[in-house]
Amino acid sequence: MPGVDERTCAGVDLVALRDAACSAAVKGELFLSAERRLNLELEARTGAFTTSTGESLWASARVQRVDGVGMSSRHVSAPGELSSLLEGAAAAAPMAGALPEPLAPGAASSPVALPTLSRVRAQAWAARVSSTVVPRTGIVQALVLSQSETWTAHVLAGASRAHVESREEVFVRCETERGAVVDAVALGAGQGAHALEALRSRLAEAFDALEGPVDAVDPALPLVLRPAVAAPLVAGLVWMLRGDVAAATPALARALGRKLFPSVLGLEDDAAHPQGTRRRALDDEGMPMHPVRLVDEGRLSGFLHTASTAPRLGGVSNGRALRSMLAGPTPNALNPFVMPRADPLPAHYTELIARVETFTTMPRPGTVTLVAGGWEVRDGRRVRRIAPVELELPVLETFRALRGVGTDLTFFPTAEGCGTPTLVFPPLLSGAQGGQAAR
Repeated sequence: MPGVDERTCAGVDLVALRDAACSAAVKGELFLSAERRLNLELEARTGAFTTSTGESLWASARVQRVDGVGMSSRHVSAPGELSSLLEGAAAAAPMAGALPEPLAPGAASSPVALPTLSRVRAQAWAARVSSTVVPRTGIVQALVLSQSETWTAHVLAGASRAHVESREEVFVRCETERGAVVDAVALGAGQGAHALEALRSRLAEAFDALEGPVDAVDPALPLVLRPAVAAPLVAGLVWMLRGDVAAATPALARALGRKLFPSVLGLEDDAAHPQGTRRRALDDEGMPMHPVRLVDEGRLSGFLHTASTAPRLGGVSNGRALRSMLAGPTPNALNPFVMPRADPLPAHYTELIARVETFTTMPRPGTVTLVAGGWEVRDGRRVRRIAPVELELPVLETFRALRGVGTDLTFFPTAEGCGTPTLVFPPLLSGAQGGQAAR
């Protein structure tokens, strides 16, 4: 996007906006967010790519009151609107919680710039994906390459901290004989070529598993979930370990410190993980994002917290407050992952490799639904392809049965950025016929 001023977004000077926020938020909190977006999408009918771009700028204000916290959010078009936004927060209906502790004065080098995006780079990556990554027999229904640059500033009691996050991801949806497969990779941090090769390999494996003659699954065999199939299950567990979810689930909150799972399970969130899809140093409340161990050798050791959720469970914020547009901070992981091990595989098992797209993976809170295809494996050899099976898995109960964890850690933008190696479970199917698991 040549000719774009890196200090402006949606026609507003970001330096002036930041300075106005520091002056206005003497007795409250302001959160500013500016974003540039570029999407390059393949038109399946013509084979041509279309490009769309956009910018957004919004602000959120919170004010501490004796009866709670007042909040107001909206899109802004001028620095002068911030004072009225704070007034609106002071008059809003109170919510439970409290503002975070005051920030130390921000360093003079805090970024006040929003990098530009590269349409040329996006076109080059998209062409490469289209020509070398998608299997030749595949019908591409959607191929989207997305770039975004997001500048955020957290201003509290006159002090500010700013952060710039860059994201570049490619999403592919391909049709197979037995349903659509959706996959994606992050291209940042100089890992684009490696990421595309991993995507190409997964798509090839998926097509191999979902096309050709199939047999019914043997429900007596243990299940081996390869990373692409296991990722939504891990995302379900991470969601349950958010501070707001745990606070609303008393039994889970009381389990803190207890061994809920087998010793093979370790779960951590690391905002600086070298394989992760995102990188951040601070959350949206200005707290440092140190690694957080959620499950340690099967013991529930922590939850994801904001300044508001931590006191409800007798804890402290661990820097996991993230905000979506026009909403308050909620606890979220950045690069959560099951910690790799090298546990052996069973002698015989059902190997699920390819996840078939469904409209939702968590139709009910705490339960994940998967449809996946793969192979029956005997003595380390794939002996026959199985028809896709449906698994309806209660998250906590399923992880309590975990038997082993592999070494092949992979992160997935399509699963809230979760990472997982291969996961090994006992037989979870019961007398299923025609490739359908009993519920």
